[in-house]
Amino acid sequence: MAVRRKTSTRTRRPRRRKSGGHPFLVAFFFVFLIFASAYVTDRMTNKPTAEVAQNVTTIHHIFNDKEMQGLVPKEDTGTPESVKEKIKAAIDKVVTVKVNGDEKRLSSAKADGTETKVASKSAEKSASETPAETRKEQPKESSFSLSHVISKVTGKPAPAPEEKQETVVASASTKETLTEDKSTVTINKPVPAEEKPAVTKSTVSKPAGVKSAPKAAVKSSSNEGKSTVTVNKPKAKPAPAAAPKANQPAKVMGRLAVVIDDAGRDLDSQHVYENMGIPLTLAVMPNQVHTREAAQSWAAHGLPVIIHQPMESVSGVGMEPKVILTSMSTTEMRAMLKSSFSQVPEAVGMNNHQGSKATIDRPTMDVVMNELHHRNMFFFDSRTNSTTVADAAAASYGVRYVRNDLFVDNEADVTYISNMIREGANRAEKYGTYVIIGHCRPKTAEAFRQMVPKLKAEGIQFIYVSSLTK
Repeated sequence: MAVRRKTSTRTRRPRRRKSGGHPFLVAFFFVFLIFASAYVTDRMTNKPTAEVAQNVTTIHHIFNDKEMQGLVPKEDTGTPESVKEKIKAAIDKVVTVKVNGDEKRLSSAKADGTETKVASKSAEKSASETPAETRKEQPKESSFSLSHVISKVTGKPAPAPEEKQETVVASASTKETLTEDKSTVTINKPVPAEEKPAVTKSTVSKPAGVKSAPKAAVKSSSNEGKSTVTVNKPKAKPAPAAAPKANQPAKVMGRLAVVIDDAGRDLDSQHVYENMGIPLTLAVMPNQVHTREAAQSWAAHGLPVIIHQPMESVSGVGMEPKVILTSMSTTEMRAMLKSSFSQVPEAVGMNNHQGSKATIDRPTMDVVMNELHHRNMFFFDSRTNSTTVADAAAASYGVRYVRNDLFVDNEADVTYISNMIREGANRAEKYGTYVIIGHCRPKTAEAFRQMVPKLKAEGIQFIYVSSLTK
C-alpha cells in the first residue's frame, strides 16, 4: 500500500548568490583607471612645465659654461682689497702731512712791509717736490725773491743767494708777455715827475732743482708812486698723446683686434702695453685700487678705455664683491652701473667680467643695454657662455656690439701665450678679422712684447675692437 507524502505549504526562499563586490566600488575603480591613464598619456605626450624646462636649461648651461671648463683664465686675486685700501690710506696720510708742511714753509716766504699778492700753485707744487735738505738751505723768499726786486728798484744792496738765478728785464714803459703761472707783485716806488722811468733789471730766484722756463718776460707798468711787476707762469700740462694708428703693412694678411682685460690691478704690466705703439683697447675693472690711475694713464696715451663690468657667473666661484646679479632689481643694477661709469669717465664701451649667467639672462642684459644706449657706448661680449643673449639685447636697443673669439692666456706661461697669439693671427689671416683677449699680467705682457713686432713684419694689422662693432 503506497504511502502518500504530504506537501508542505511553506514556500522555499531562493538562495542568494555571493556578490564579487559593491557595484559602486567597481565603478570608482574604473573611473580611477581612466583618469590615471589620461594623466600618464598627458605626461608622455605634452611638453614639460616651465620649472622642469628651467632645470634642464640650467644643467645645459653648466656644461656650456666656459668658466667651469677652464676656457676662461683663472682670476688673479692678488693682495686682498682690505689690505690694499689700508696701504693706500696710510700713503695718503703721509702725503697729506708732507704737503701741509710744505705749505707752511711757503707761507713764511711772503715779504714784510710790502703789498704782495702771490697766487702761484705751480710754485708751491715744485717746492713740495724739492728734497728736504735743499728746502732747509733756501731762504724764506726762495719761491719769488722780492729782496732782489726791491734792491734793484730802490738801489739798496741785497745779499746775493747761492742759487740758480734767472734774470729778466722789467721796464716801466714797455709791456712784455710771460708764459708761466700768474703771480703779481706790487712795489711802492716814488717816481719824480721830471724823470723818465729807467729800465731796470730784476732777478727772479728759483730754488735748486726746479726747472725754469726757457724764455721769460715781465709785464711791468709804472703809475704815480707804484710799480707793478706781473709774472705769468702757466701750469705745465702734458699734451695728450696722439692715438696710435693701425700699422699699414705692404700687404695686409689679416686684421687682429686685441682687448686687455682686468686693468686696475697691475700698472707695471699696463705700461708695457702702452709703449707698444699699436691700437689696443683696455678694459678697466671698477672698484680696484688702481682703477683711476689705469684709466687716466691709458687715455693719456691716446688709447680707448672700456669698463670691465663684473657680472654673475653660473658657478659663482671667484666673483668680485660688487657684481651684477640676475636676482637684482632694475634699480639695483642701474645704481651699480652708474657707479662704474662714474669711476671710469673715459670709457667708450663695456664688456663683461665673468658673467656666464648674466649674459644668458635677457632681463639683465636689457638693463645693461638700456644704460649703454643712453651713453652711446658699445658692448664687447667676452662670450664666457656660447648661449649669450647679449647680441639680441644689443640689437633691440640699438647698441653697437662685437664679441670675443679667443682667450690667449688661459695658462700663465709665456710660450703658451705666444703660441695662442700666433693662433689668433693665423685665424685673422683665414677669416680676415679676429678678436682676442689678454690680461694685465706680467707674462701676458711679455708674450705680446715679443710677438707684436713679428706679426707686424708678417703683415698682421692691429686694429681697434670698436672698428668691428655693428
